[in-house]
Amino acid sequence: MTATPIKPVKETLDDLEQQLELIIQYLESDNPEEKAIALAIFEELEPLLENKIDGYVARINCLKANRDFRQSEAKRIADLAKHDTAAIAWLTDKLLGFMERRVEQLGERGRKLEGKLSKVSLCNNGGKPQVWINPELEAEEFPPSYVKLVPTLDTEQIREDAIASDTGEIHDRNGRLIAKLMPKGKHLRFS
Repeated sequence: MTATPIKPVKETLDDLEQQLELIIQYLESDNPEEKAIALAIFEELEPLLENKIDGYVARINCLKANRDFRQSEAKRIADLAKHDTAAIAWLTDKLLGFMERRVEQLGERGRKLEGKLSKVSLCNNGGKPQVWINPELEAEEFPPSYVKLVPTLDTEQIREDAIASDTGEIHDRNGRLIAKLMPKGKHLRFS
């Protein structure tokens, strides 16, 4: 099956919509002449409108296919980078273990090792010292001075209160608008 290409329509969708609105006004006229002229113009406009809609849908579908391909490629590349990161960590850990054992055996002169193309030195990390925190304890089990309280909005309660409100709005004590119900959005379904 060969697909016939969609011929581009020079008029914009807005232009076609304005023409359609004018035609509809004449089609609703009581004058039979105006109706006949409007019907003839509509018969010319209808294929243009259909082609324009087909063009929009074809372009949207093409962009969706590109997006899906790019997302799958991005995921594939991210998976490769994740695999590389794991390999780097594993190899670095192996080399670190080797260098630590070397220092234990040879002392300070074991901290450096040179190959033909590279050099490796075992160094102590700088910065703040690491602290082990017992992962088996819950935050509530620590003394209060070690617990940060972070305020968060209860968006579900706000939604429920806005729905329950007569006006669909919630105001604070000073009368400022806190939240209001918004109309549901719309979407297109392509077939």
